[in-house]
Amino acid sequence: MAKIDDSVKKKVPELRFKGFTDEWEERKLSTESTITAGGDIDKSKLKEFGEYPIFANALTNDGIVGYYDSYYRVEAPAVTVTGRGDVGHAKARKVNFTPVVRLLAVKSNHDVDFLENAINNHKVLVESTGVPQLTAPQLGNYKIFFPTGEEQEKIGSFFKQLDDTIALHQRKLDLLKEQKKGFLQQMFV
Repeated sequence: MAKIDDSVKKKVPELRFKGFTDEWEERKLSTESTITAGGDIDKSKLKEFGEYPIFANALTNDGIVGYYDSYYRVEAPAVTVTGRGDVGHAKARKVNFTPVVRLLAVKSNHDVDFLENAINNHKVLVESTGVPQLTAPQLGNYKIFFPTGEEQEKIGSFFKQLDDTIALHQRKLDLLKEQKKGFLQQMFV
């Protein structure tokens, strides 16, 4: 009889794609990835437009605060996670980039769309009493259930399609709101 490894918890989700029956294994994110924190912006290389985006903790403008033409710190694919402000917000990144300030970058062999959603589904526990902050060691302690690579890709693709559809409809709603605002200004005294 084989001894069971007590450090690895196994679980099965309620809803699965057809053909997948393997149990998911719970592991610490730090054992499945490399997590680095962003640093300072090199203002001498900063461009308004360029080859490699510079991402910060901002959720607006996709977090882009500028570009570098010939430099990046993280090779895609990777996931960024906000470390200050709205902490714990993950975003899959599919271009080489540089994280700055307290933005965390997660490099892993796991599907980035799956990992984005797994991190976003994780309850963030902010340990500080001042400005909310998530550090690389805290993020590394996240315990996440991982399925097989093929199931990760299916799940990641499914949620990416949902996010793209939501974004498309949000843009349409924003346009309608602007049209309504124009009509209101023109049709009321």
